[in-house]
Parts: sequence; structure tokens; C-alpha cells
Amino acid sequence: MKTIKKIILLLLLTICVSACEDTGIVSNWLQNPVFEKPMTVVASTDSIILKEGHEKDTAVIFTWNKGNDRGAGTKLTYLFRMDIAGKSFETATNVEEIEPGIFSKSITVGELNTLLLEHWGIPGGSTVKIDAEIIARVDSSKQYQKPELASVSFYAKGFSLGPLPLYLVGSAISGGWDYSKGVKLTEIIERKQYSYTGNFSVGTFKVIESISNEFPSLNPLSDSLLYYRTSAENKDSLFSISKSGRYTFYMDRSTLKYALAYTPYEKIYMVGAATTAGWDINAPVQLNWDVKNPEVFTFTGSLLAGEMKFPLSTGNWGCDFLMPIANGTIINGDATDITTMQFVAGGNPDKKWIIKSAGTYKITVNPAKLTVVFKKL
Repeated sequence: MKTIKKIILLLLLTICVSACEDTGIVSNWLQNPVFEKPMTVVASTDSIILKEGHEKDTAVIFTWNKGNDRGAGTKLTYLFRMDIAGKSFETATNVEEIEPGIFSKSITVGELNTLLLEHWGIPGGSTVKIDAEIIARVDSSKQYQKPELASVSFYAKGFSLGPLPLYLVGSAISGGWDYSKGVKLTEIIERKQYSYTGNFSVGTFKVIESISNEFPSLNPLSDSLLYYRTSAENKDSLFSISKSGRYTFYMDRSTLKYALAYTPYEKIYMVGAATTAGWDINAPVQLNWDVKNPEVFTFTGSLLAGEMKFPLSTGNWGCDFLMPIANGTIINGDATDITTMQFVAGGNPDKKWIIKSAGTYKITVNPAKLTVVFKKL
């Protein structure tokens, strides 16, 4: 019996070794590859100050050696990306595939400065640490093999191009179609992101770059995209306001994306036994508002079992509130919850939601549509 077991075990080991040899599997390649002489990348500078007027000059050159061979039939493809140090490449530039036989990558002053200002939103004059990474991807392998990675860091200080004012004009705006009275947008990120929150009338409007000229203008192409209108020959589409009130307009000039939303309230808070603020109207929990998604307010965090409601200001129980339609509306945190709510002037009559069980929730409030979603995470 023992002899039979030994024979079976020997056969299994032989099959395993044979399979590994046939597929070319090397265990450490499937995990994190460790090589005697790993691939390395170096930057031509440790620190650079970018200067206006030198946009076409080379700012930094990255060079690297060949990655380690991964076995017969395989080949290596080199990829390049950069990100602000400490971001774990979550906000990295698009991964760029390097042409075969090339082991260097250069970036001009203009390219790097644009990345700092527009991609990462780093103000001109600020110095930041940047990580660059080379990825040696394994292609044509019978089995997946993790790539070999090499990284290097350097510091860069960008320069400001100066503000680029944009203006709103139209029948929906206080200045009307008089370009000299255009309403200036707030420049959030230099030459990239802009916003304006204020009262709009029923009517139309567009964005212009100069209060002395109709062109160029930025006009709506769809519900979320803009286009540049450079002459009268281009279609003159306009943003439309069908109901007067307080709106927020946001646009990204580099991506030509925009958002226009009715935003009747500047801030929304929450109070109650279910919140960390308790019933302290002087220090309620403020919900988050993002100008890029101006239609909604959100909160993600812990809630206790108990009552709660949404005041629209602080320090006074006689302020306006957002409340459920019926007092004592139960919140389970799933698809069974009632999502409609109402505006209650002066907080009377008093109505509250009841959080059934404690936990982590994401709350999404849409004051324009008078809806609220409690999602238990």
C-alpha cells in the first residue's frame, strides 16, 4: 500500500513539473518579479523651474535600460506615465506606449507646465514633486506575467499664464446682450475651470472671452459638452433658462464640459439624534457640494438610529428646512425608502426621518427635484 502511494505521489510531481516546463511558468514572475539587475529609469534633472517663453525647450528627459528577459517567445512593451508624488498614480497622465527600440522619453517646458496647470490643477509658481514610471509589460507570454516597474522622482515649478477672464451674456443675465456688461465667471483653476452662481431670468445666454467682441464664444453642443464658435458662420446655439431662480454654471475650458443646474440653496445641513451633531442647531453637519456636479449635495459617513432632518441655515430653529412628506418616515437605507421630500418654511410643521439602524450611509440630496436617497453602505 505504501509503495502504491509513493508511486502516485511521484507521478503527480512529474505531471506538475512537466506542466510548469511546458507553459514556461516561473513563479516569481507571476507575482512581483525580482531580478538580479532590475530595470532602472533616471531623469535628466532632479529639479527644474519652468520659464515662460521657453515652452518648446526640453524640460526633462527620462532614460531607462532594457527590462529583464521573460523567456522564449515573449517580448517587452514599454509604457510611460507621471503623477504628483504620493498619489499612487491615481491621477496619472494617460499611459503612453513607447515605440519599439526607444529607451527615452522627453517632455517640453510647455507640455509639463500645461500638465501642472490643467491636468493636476497646480497653481503657477508652486513647486511639486512628480513621480515618473516606466512599465515593462510582458507580451506574447503563454501565462500572464506581472510587469517590471521602475520609477524616478523630480521637482518642478511651473509658471502662471495669467488669468483668462470669461463672461456670461444673454437675456437670462443681468447685463443682457450688451457685451460690455458681461458677467464675469470665477476662475477656479487658471484658464481651465470656471463657475458662476447667481440669479438667472427666463431666457438664454452664452460665454464670451472678450467684452468687446462676440467671438470666440463657448456655446452648448449637448447637455454636457461645449463648442467654440469662432465666426457668424457657426451655429449660434445658446444655454436656456426656463424658470427664473438661482443657478450654478460650471465649465472646464480644456475638456469643453459643462454643468448647469438649478441650485436654490447655498448650503444644506443635517441635525438630529441620528447625526454626530445631535440636536445642536448651532453646529449641524454640513453636506458636501461640488461645483462640478452642482445639482446635488452629498454626505458619506456614520449615522445612528434615530431622528433627523435638513436645516438650510444654522443658529435658529425657525429657519427653513427640507423634511419628509410624512413625519416619522422610516429609512432602511435600501430601495424600499421613500425618496420624495418637501421644503418647509420656518420649520413648521415639524417632520423628521427615522434612521432604523446605525451604520455607514451615503446621502444624496437633490433640492431642485426635492428628492433624497439614503444608501446604507
